[in-house]
Amino acid sequence: MSASSLDTLFAASIMICLVLSSMIGVFTVIQPLLDAPSSDWKRTDLRLAEYLLSDEGSPSDWGEEINKTLIKFGLARRDAQRPYVLSIDKVTRLNAANRDHIDPLEAFEALNIADKPFQIVIRPLFNVTVNDVSITEGESEVTYRFKISTTRFNLPVAAQIKCYAIIGDQIVECSSSTSESGVGEIELSLTKSLSGTALLVIFAKVEPNVLSYTVYPFIHNSEGSPNEAGSYASLSPLNYTLRAYLKDPSNRILYAKVLTYNYQFNLTMIENASSTQTFLVPRILDKSVMILVGTGLDADSSEYFAEWVSYPQVPLRFGLNFTGKHHLTNAYSSRFLVTINSATYECEVIFGG
Repeated sequence: MSASSLDTLFAASIMICLVLSSMIGVFTVIQPLLDAPSSDWKRTDLRLAEYLLSDEGSPSDWGEEINKTLIKFGLARRDAQRPYVLSIDKVTRLNAANRDHIDPLEAFEALNIADKPFQIVIRPLFNVTVNDVSITEGESEVTYRFKISTTRFNLPVAAQIKCYAIIGDQIVECSSSTSESGVGEIELSLTKSLSGTALLVIFAKVEPNVLSYTVYPFIHNSEGSPNEAGSYASLSPLNYTLRAYLKDPSNRILYAKVLTYNYQFNLTMIENASSTQTFLVPRILDKSVMILVGTGLDADSSEYFAEWVSYPQVPLRFGLNFTGKHHLTNAYSSRFLVTINSATYECEVIFGG
């Protein structure tokens, strides 16, 4: 058997094991320890991690109701029928980039366990990367080719691909796949009547519901570089509402969309204040992260800008940063497969000694 075939077989085995683990429950990883902890200490930390992901906390709607005081910290969705189904809003409030995020100290106090610092890491099960291949200018369109790679632990993952390219009010979509070597290509065209920052939104899916994504900004029909994220607005989703906090009131979001693996919809604006804009986010029945995109015209250059945010805001890292030697050698890590908005993610919960 060739080396590439072995790599493919190994990668496929990893994905199968991950899906099977979601049925079984939890698998654990112990950090290297200088002084091995007792088995009771390990079991206690595992039970604490399970509690965080299985209990809805108090009040049970603390994720979407930001004005309520957090009494008990738990991430489970209120109507969850099985373990490790997490609330999209409770998870989103763990991300420091969200305007309504909770402070780790607040969560630590609501856990009500002395001397137990912790960290929560939530991320997709595999990675998606994109690179330019070629740009071809036509009479009225510019055609782009991109290379897409899907990997886990630097091993290839074969996945189905759904892509959207967005600039201004134009959106183009295409479908593709990555091969057993974890590599694929897409081709799409954008009109030359628009110019500025465009976004390439890529969803990658491994059946049944393991999904990852990436968003790749690029400059279209213009010179220079795409605008950096947050240059024009800071986007914060919560409770199926998107709030855009504008950096300059003269640069407003003109078009707002939600994208998932299978669907795309325009967002309805419900508030248009001087420094903020608010949009309703539909409750899409798709096993997918939602990518929320806002585009508008730069008042100075008359070129389009683009801002985006994921909902839930994953990947994220919340809590104590276990980077010191003492922290690492006295920490116990449990890894779980969790479900958020019907899609599967990896969640690592680390407790300090």
